[in-house]
Amino acid sequence: MGNSVRHYDWCYVSGRVNILECSLLTQIFFEKLLSCDDFKDVLANMSNTTLKDYFTHVKHLYEYETLLDEYYYSRLYEIRSLSPDNAICDFFLMRNDIINLKNFLKSKTCGTSVDKYFRGTIDKNKYDNAWNGKTASLPELVNESISLFKRSMATVKKEELPFIIDLIIDGVYLKYIESICKRIEVEIVKRYMMAYQFFKGFEAIRRAVVLRFDMDILNKYYLERFDKKHVFRKLAKNTAWTSEKTFRDIMAETHCNASLQEIGAVIHTMLSNTSQNISFRYEVLTDDYLLDMIRPVKYTPFGPERVFGYLCGLTTEVFNLKLVLGGKVHKIGNNFLKERLRKAYV
Repeated sequence: MGNSVRHYDWCYVSGRVNILECSLLTQIFFEKLLSCDDFKDVLANMSNTTLKDYFTHVKHLYEYETLLDEYYYSRLYEIRSLSPDNAICDFFLMRNDIINLKNFLKSKTCGTSVDKYFRGTIDKNKYDNAWNGKTASLPELVNESISLFKRSMATVKKEELPFIIDLIIDGVYLKYIESICKRIEVEIVKRYMMAYQFFKGFEAIRRAVVLRFDMDILNKYYLERFDKKHVFRKLAKNTAWTSEKTFRDIMAETHCNASLQEIGAVIHTMLSNTSQNISFRYEVLTDDYLLDMIRPVKYTPFGPERVFGYLCGLTTEVFNLKLVLGGKVHKIGNNFLKERLRKAYV
């Protein structure tokens, strides 16, 4: 999405997105799906959507995760193949690269098994190359994460390795998002990514505070790549966070120093509506806010922002489908599912 990529280069893929957008599922659909108590009713509702080719029998509901992945990635890779710049699609695939990298390092050092490889931008065989120092053609995100981790291994206790791996990779990833923002010329996509980085950074620090994690470790492995004036450092240096309530208060105070004015709205919304179970409520509120932020691009005729918005909507849709179908299969109560449901894009 650099200056060399002109908006009219996105005309064809934007037209394709315009067609696909019409098949995205509405909030009313998800509410109706939640109300279904019988699997046949669930399947009947699915048969009226573009998912009808994936769910043709009740037994397919038990394969919901695999089938929804096939649906999601077929759409994502189609859009990627039509786009003049892969950066838009790779933002969504990169999240899987991060999960894969974490799992790879944990399997190498902790002996944990890797149950699933998530489809991303990096072939799974290349992680071994990076581990063995063959860094050519690999993203800097991977090379830097592995290099930092290797330098830390000698001083880390074995039982701490999984936490250190998460901290290092999350820090590198969020710093990488920051660098992407500086290269993006489409303002609404830039603001989305800045807010995304802010929320995910908050989430990691919140988790460390609630779990009473050693702040020295957080500073050393997570915040190392952020400058001293960065808002993440302002959050992490306050060692008085001993409860979730205190943490929420600090979030409100610290946000006054943040650069994104719109983040204030969601923080205040969270403070006024968050229940005791802050973890999932934080994720729901911030995910909904990000989708609301990008939703206006539906009225942009063509351009990278139109494509980005559709992919945000598609990603949210598949999350909701996995949540509801998984809940039905595992007999989870509707109230539990409904309060975790994200807003639909359309």
